[in-house]
Amino acid sequence: MLDQRTDRIGRTGSVARFMLIACLAASAFAAPGALAQELNSQIEILLAHAQLETSAVGVYIQDVDTGEVLAAIDDATPMIPASNMKLLTTGAALAVFGPAFEFRTTLERAGDTVILRGSGDPALADPDLLSEMGIGVEDLLDRWVAAVRDSGPGAREILVDATVFDRVFVHPTWPKDQLNRWYAAEVSGLNFYTNVLGFFLARDQPGQPPRIRLEPAAPWLRIVNRGQTVNTGQNTVWVARPGASNDMTIYGNLRQSLSAPIRVAVHDPAALAGDIFAHRLERAGLGRFEVRVAAPGETPDDGAVISLVRTPIETVIRRCNVESHNLYAEALLKRMGRDVTRQPGSFETGAAVLRMAMQDVLGPADTAPTIIADGSGLSRENRVSPRALGRWLTAIARKPDVGGMFVESLPRAGEEGTLAARFRNGRPAGTVRAKSGYIRGVSCLSGFVIDETSGRRVAFSVLVNDIPQHRVPISRVKELHEAIVRVADGWLAEQAPLVAGADDLGG
Repeated sequence: MLDQRTDRIGRTGSVARFMLIACLAASAFAAPGALAQELNSQIEILLAHAQLETSAVGVYIQDVDTGEVLAAIDDATPMIPASNMKLLTTGAALAVFGPAFEFRTTLERAGDTVILRGSGDPALADPDLLSEMGIGVEDLLDRWVAAVRDSGPGAREILVDATVFDRVFVHPTWPKDQLNRWYAAEVSGLNFYTNVLGFFLARDQPGQPPRIRLEPAAPWLRIVNRGQTVNTGQNTVWVARPGASNDMTIYGNLRQSLSAPIRVAVHDPAALAGDIFAHRLERAGLGRFEVRVAAPGETPDDGAVISLVRTPIETVIRRCNVESHNLYAEALLKRMGRDVTRQPGSFETGAAVLRMAMQDVLGPADTAPTIIADGSGLSRENRVSPRALGRWLTAIARKPDVGGMFVESLPRAGEEGTLAARFRNGRPAGTVRAKSGYIRGVSCLSGFVIDETSGRRVAFSVLVNDIPQHRVPISRVKELHEAIVRVADGWLAEQAPLVAGADDLGG
């Protein structure tokens, strides 16, 4: 949400919020073996007929309302969760920050210095969110230019403050050959336009390079166009960006103009955002601006806020889970680290806070084997068991302050986001809200089945690792996911609604 104002923005009490993470008492959930696992036999039959060869499969299903474990098959084995990692990150972020939290990016004026102060907001100038608001990135930049003009003459410097996070932009275990892809974008304390550039490519005469329109425009960047317009074949255009540089090269053939941009991750997003802003100020006739990225402790504290961009936590977790946006997850992870430790947010401090949240909710048995490398699941170093994920889903869903927001942040299967194409071969009777996850050799699905009539809910986690990809198609794994969810759905449909007061587990 965009707003312009001149009053100082106070800091949120996130440390205090962290101390209020509501954890379930140890007695709230009996050990998995102590409860009837009603669905195991049905699921074991599905596994026997799934033809997944040497794939490793773990399954856990739990009644959210009673805590009863309905199925547990190889559920204690830590496995690669892929993007199911986002369920841990978003749930912990809600517990740490609370439902009223907002990311706040301020534009401030201190003498002849304009301060662009980041809060780690991953949604700042997100092109898809701006489009939903009916504006574009240039509209936002125009508002900032107007705010500087209205603040009075004499400004000559832009100080970009991204010190809320450290300057380790990518996790060391992310795939090195994918760091120019939008889903591996760098993570900065000042994120802008999801830390990518959009290449809109259009046909020229055959044999000529395609025409380029860059969004946001950055005409000083070095772009080598080695692409070619062709009349036959398919579009094969792509954009390379080597290492710690924003030099980019276009390769491949363009037969048809692109209806959507190629989004390429940029290096040092805060510095590039400052350069883009300075370019717009100069173009508006406000003079030339020196751009500096602030060192820790360098930014003045007496600047007057001249413009403010606010993003509610609900918007961030929903975009993170519905579209599986990795930048959003990593920004949440680092911001948790920053608000609890009061040091610049990092992958390490964020992982430590996430582990603390898991410990409070799940206890040591399921937390100890968990390995937290990043917040998005892009790293192959992450490990979590289906039981830990299932119990986590149950616990967060039962929290009265954030449970509803958490569940509703997940896409509806068959309707939206990364689950829009799922369950096409038979929709469950209940509503499925879940998070998929996929990286090479890994395919996962975890979430909820909800009976909209009774309100009863089942949490499930189905993690599949070590898929022999050349022999087992991912579509076959997804069919198993959906078959297991239908088993949970069938069980849920047979249950009577819980009478008022019957649930003595709290939360």
